[in-house]
Amino acid sequence: MPASGMSNHSRRRRALAASVLAALYALPIAGARADEAIEPLARIRDVAEAAVKKNLPASAEVSADAMDPRLRLPACAAVPVAEPGATRGASTSVTVRCPAPQAWTLYVPVRVRDLRPVLVLTRAVRRGERVDASVLHSETRDVAQLPFGFVSDAATLVGSEFSRPIGAGQAVSPADVEAERCVRRGDLVTLIGRAAGIEVRAEGKAMADGGKGSRIRVQNSSSRRIVEGTITAPGVVEL
Repeated sequence: MPASGMSNHSRRRRALAASVLAALYALPIAGARADEAIEPLARIRDVAEAAVKKNLPASAEVSADAMDPRLRLPACAAVPVAEPGATRGASTSVTVRCPAPQAWTLYVPVRVRDLRPVLVLTRAVRRGERVDASVLHSETRDVAQLPFGFVSDAATLVGSEFSRPIGAGQAVSPADVEAERCVRRGDLVTLIGRAAGIEVRAEGKAMADGGKGSRIRVQNSSSRRIVEGTITAPGVVEL
């Protein structure tokens, strides 16, 4: 075949491909006929954001992701219904539905931002280290990015110790602290039992660490029996 024939054939194929693509982009992405009213994208975003916002504190800001401006959905007879899904970190997916006159469903990603003051470590700490105000300071952080929660009031940490090593600059979560251990495994403790107005005391050996209010097992030094009780004070376990 002559080179000129190949060139004409190639030009015809390119022209056909261009016309097909042009036709595809001219079509609505979803649903609506040319003579139907179109659902405003702004209303879809508004109902998605409102559905997420109602379950959040006033400090939270929500923003639906931008939608493709070519999206064409039939106008809903009433305000579309929005149902937020499970939140994953700072984002969630909202299901927006329209029942009539033509049913449609759309999934709208919504992002959450919630700036609040939280307690942050000024230096690294060790497991078992007592919580002290000198290692804490307040910083404004996006708490939507803190999946394990946060602590904002240092007074709530009085009498606590760190439950794990934590690096400097990290926000403190409730899981990072525990009641300060006032009994340690192997300590000799006083066992107290009460019944019918009678109090009995005995000596025992703690089988585990624990803070005030913790339940631990203790071996009675005389009978060698293992009993369980609650730590009520340093060195005291009540049955």
